[in-house]
Amino acid sequence: MASRHGEIAALATAVASVLTLNFFFIEPRHRLTISDSRNVAALGVFLIAGMLVSRLAAAARQRAHESELRAREAAARDRESSLLAAVASSLLSEGSVEAQLSSPGGRLTDAVSRAGLRLELAPAPAPHEGEETVPLQLRSRRGWLYSRSDSGWQREELDRVVEPLARLVDVAAVLHAISHDLRSPLTAITTATGALSSGPLSDDDRRELLSVLRSESTRLARLVDDLLDLSRIEADAVNPRPDWCDLHDTVASAAEHVRREHPEHDVELLVAADLPLVRADPAQMERVFSNLIENAVKFSPEDRPVRVSASVAGERVTVRVTDEGRGIPPTARARVFEPFFRGRSGGAGSGLGLTISKGFVEANGGRIQLGTRPGAGTSFAVSFPLVPQPAAPA
Repeated sequence: MASRHGEIAALATAVASVLTLNFFFIEPRHRLTISDSRNVAALGVFLIAGMLVSRLAAAARQRAHESELRAREAAARDRESSLLAAVASSLLSEGSVEAQLSSPGGRLTDAVSRAGLRLELAPAPAPHEGEETVPLQLRSRRGWLYSRSDSGWQREELDRVVEPLARLVDVAAVLHAISHDLRSPLTAITTATGALSSGPLSDDDRRELLSVLRSESTRLARLVDDLLDLSRIEADAVNPRPDWCDLHDTVASAAEHVRREHPEHDVELLVAADLPLVRADPAQMERVFSNLIENAVKFSPEDRPVRVSASVAGERVTVRVTDEGRGIPPTARARVFEPFFRGRSGGAGSGLGLTISKGFVEANGGRIQLGTRPGAGTSFAVSFPLVPQPAAPA
């Protein structure tokens, strides 16, 4: 009884058995009284023995149940680890996540489908009939994991596996973007180095190859710096050094840097010299405006200038960088500050400049906002609170 129905049922059965024995077989019969004291001892022994056996049987039943649960949990964890290992292997060995999911015979699709699941990156879920939907908490997009009703996955198992699965997808996206951005300058450097060491070259060819080495080395160094800055921003370790920051001087220095890199493009400065000072890290702010102006130059027609203007309104000091390019599509505007996102038809660059700019501005207590209209250009407004100005030197 204890092994099938539990300890309480077994104890109740033991008591009922003792009472039945007393009522039907011990004198005087058909009464719950005992005339012989030896029968009292016998019934007590029977009751104690029944209780002990019940408790032992119930403990064995509990241990068997716990063993069964542990076996099920181990099987579930083994299935989860196998799924994650297969997904990680496919993500690291092939192309982007989107490309693999769009390929019906891809390793990622096969790894997920073998587990009775389906993975999709989409703005909204689109489950097939009989599928359960679990959202993937991705950093820069929306994803969904679908489970067939006959797959054997429990909801708590799906909830447990989606977190590491989402991290794998995010890491794969970052690694794919980094490998692509690193491969281009490294290939150019390797090719130029090989050409320089291959034999005699004309002076013009040598100068051209050295120019390639310089430009690609600079590009590679900047990419590494961007990645380090991104890691500090995501770790909340920007650690700005606030000081009195003259936005006129900071913007002018950033504009001059961009002019040296892009002498063919005009950058107009419409920033008053008496603009109020703000509290921010000047070095980080120069980096911000360099990124914004260079970004505007990349997406502006060569015959149209990039304008940098400033204003004071609503207790804030605002600097606005405006280009006259084609603008950013409405579907891409929510993602322009995401790492490695190239919002204007996959334009040039690492896709980190706007992310770093936003991280630096917010770490210094400011705000950065996007303004754009398709075909009418794009502007980024960086604003800081207006604060009491320092006293003028005597």
